Amino acid sequence: MSVSNISAFFYTVVVSCMHPLNWEACLPVHQWLTPAAHDYIRFRTEEEPYASEKRALEQFRLDGSRTKP
Repeated sequence: MSVSNISAFFYTVVVSCMHPLNWEACLPVHQWLTPAAHDYIRFRTEEEPYASEKRALEQFRLDGSRTKP
């Protein structure tokens, strides 16, 4: 994780959540932090973004029939 990612997270999340108007959205941390961390880990481990979606689309044709595995 680079310094720019850390600083972007700090300014976007920490500074924004200091304002009372944003507390309602920031308070349920388990609702947004866990999925965001999962997405980040998945993005970093896959060979390219949306690789699993690409593989799923390659298995099915537009007419709904499967291609050969």
